[in-house]
Amino acid sequence: MAPPTQPPEHSHCDFEGTFRLLGEKYVLHILLALVQRSPRRFSDLQESLRANTATLTDRLRRMQSLGLVAREVIRVVPRRVEYRLTPMGRDLVKIFTPMMRWREKYSK
Repeated sequence: MAPPTQPPEHSHCDFEGTFRLLGEKYVLHILLALVQRSPRRFSDLQESLRANTATLTDRLRRMQSLGLVAREVIRVVPRRVEYRLTPMGRDLVKIFTPMMRWREKYSK
């Protein structure tokens, strides 16, 4: 029997990383919050989600690195940081509607 083949070292793609990230705490809530109102300040997201600073920072950075969220630093005193969905992030959110319909259909 042949040994199992390993995927190429560089086989990781943004698609795979995005879907792994979606299962992590706060990510779907961040997307929903940014759909409801955008841009949003970090402090506003933190307050509405009741997320600790380290976790929220991690999730937003990862979402930004995947191209789902854009971060803008507003140069005022005190400094303000705002987040908004990118076009890629908005397109991702659109697929949730059919998923919710599927869940409603089969969760009865």
